[in-house]
Amino acid sequence: MKTKNLIKFLSGLLLWPLVLAAFRAFLTQLGAFTNYQGSVQYYFFGGFLSYLVFQLIFFKPIRTYIFGHELTHALWSLLFGGRVKDFTVKATSGKVVLTKTNFLINLAPYFFPLYTFIVVIIYTVLQVFDLDHKYFIYIIFALGFTFSFHVALLIYAFSLGQSDVKKTGRVFSLTLVALFNIIVAVLILKLMVPDTIQVADFARESLLTCKTIWLWLWKSLIEFKDLILKDKTLFLWNN
Repeated sequence: MKTKNLIKFLSGLLLWPLVLAAFRAFLTQLGAFTNYQGSVQYYFFGGFLSYLVFQLIFFKPIRTYIFGHELTHALWSLLFGGRVKDFTVKATSGKVVLTKTNFLINLAPYFFPLYTFIVVIIYTVLQVFDLDHKYFIYIIFALGFTFSFHVALLIYAFSLGQSDVKKTGRVFSLTLVALFNIIVAVLILKLMVPDTIQVADFARESLLTCKTIWLWLWKSLIEFKDLILKDKTLFLWNN
């Protein structure tokens, strides 16, 4: 294993306690969202479930996913100062040729829900023209629908063994994608009910829980080492 790949592999493993901690903190914020005194959560979950039913009954909109996938690569490359030399989307495959790439550009389609982001832009424009209240429930439904699309096709894409994931490293990719998707989910909840979802609390709980997990792992490692040394000493003594 090359040194670069080894570093990514170890980094992925070392970050998993943070992923677990962030997921726990996310559940706390999700609980606050679910118990929100209003109807916003019903429209969001309605949109989320609607996409799953659509995919189950009809089909996976693969071409739509591929277009968003390749476009996300292109947008993130532009964000890092790269250029797009070729962009091709077919029924079951796509290709984008970039002048600059890195692990964030490679993994961007798996943690950046492009269509959900487009809904956010539309919502922002509606706010500028003071029309957000008129179309609020449709925006919330669309957020749920598009985020469900992102999650469902993300799982499907991972199951196929994407080249982006292999290139970046499976363990490292899975870790970052899981962590970033949790953060994105919290930000989406924050957009819908800003007074209820507390991003600072989410971050604080994630770090504190991560610290607790690491302390437990460190203590367990020391106890295991002491047990091994004790058994080794007894074995040498008896022989």
